Amino acid sequence: MTPHILAKDILNKIINENTPFSLALKQAFRKHEMPKEEKANISAVVGCVLRHYLVMSYVINKQYGDLDKNGVISLLIALSNALFIKKFNQEECNKDANSYLKEGDMKVEDFINPYLNDKKLVPENIEVGSFEFLSFRYNTPSDIIKMWAKQFGHISANKTLKANSKPAPVVVRINNNKISDEDFFLQFANDFDPIEGIPGTALFKGEGKYKAHPVNEKGLATPLPLAFKEMLDEGDLDPLRGIAIYAEYPNDLLLDFVSRNQNMGSIDYIASNIGTAKSTKNYLYKYGLKNVSVYEAQASSILTCISKPVHTFIVMPDSSRFNLLQLLPDYFLRFDLAKLDELIANQKLALKEASEQVEEDGYLIYFVDTLSKKESINIINEFLAENENFVLVKDKLYFPYKKYGSSSYFAVLRKQKKND
Repeated sequence: MTPHILAKDILNKIINENTPFSLALKQAFRKHEMPKEEKANISAVVGCVLRHYLVMSYVINKQYGDLDKNGVISLLIALSNALFIKKFNQEECNKDANSYLKEGDMKVEDFINPYLNDKKLVPENIEVGSFEFLSFRYNTPSDIIKMWAKQFGHISANKTLKANSKPAPVVVRINNNKISDEDFFLQFANDFDPIEGIPGTALFKGEGKYKAHPVNEKGLATPLPLAFKEMLDEGDLDPLRGIAIYAEYPNDLLLDFVSRNQNMGSIDYIASNIGTAKSTKNYLYKYGLKNVSVYEAQASSILTCISKPVHTFIVMPDSSRFNLLQLLPDYFLRFDLAKLDELIANQKLALKEASEQVEEDGYLIYFVDTLSKKESINIINEFLAENENFVLVKDKLYFPYKKYGSSSYFAVLRKQKKND
């Protein structure tokens, strides 16, 4: 199978069958053996199509309104390869795309050539700076952009879009069980910068991929959201008094525990689905974490998994997960804004159920990896208004355009003693 035909099959699975990007690639490469360089080229073309999908599918549909989905994908590949990647045989890409056209349709070569001669992908009749323009320019659904502009202002929304179009910074958690901060920066000062005010973390600035760096190969540090370290520092983790975690999606939170102490004591980990439970058990096995009990239960059943109130309860419900817009080229296809109210209702439920299992003077920590006031600040303000026995210790909203940026939020709440 030629590379561009395999790329077409992969894109069909992603766009029309809702298969995640990484899984679609993995399945294709498992079925079709090929050189590493060819795999890289296919991955690059597929990723490029997805990163420019909204504008390219728009101009294709404007020119070829009744083209079937396979024809659209073939044209997406031909256009992406011609304008950006240039890894496939362009004549083969054009020939395949032309095979889907009707008699009288503009030939693919004639459609592409103006874009090779400086014609802009975003049509000239679309006002520069409009929500539609920004949607095409940054491959983000306009409804999401409108929401950000309303909640955070146009300037912040624009900065977020620009940041999401670039690779995310690689922030790592130093494994202090293996190496001190001082020794880490003495040995690797050329490739890592310390993050001011947050010990145990570093920003990777080296050349090449972090995965190939000796620090990663030796397990001296692990990529981890900066928010995890900050919120756990504020949460006053006390393994002797008990820690509970409720999570609705696989995440790397336990890696911070590994970096703090190989045996954190008693931890109850409640996963809302089998995928999250399996991922958590894999971490326990890989890093040798002891005394962690993993349960599978929904937010409404948290009570059935906790035998007594804990000192620290970490709540990580599902969310719009807009942080993935920067990390995954196909996430813009996955999220349906119409589901936001359902997500918010579940976030409120998870927070409420967990709060009832926090001991007096203990901590309730809330985390979502998204940029949305409705799922972060508003949720916490409403909870505090309804639960006067909790006080806010610290909360923080992260923007991707900040130096160590991401789209995430955490809040640390303390449960006051009754006689306070």
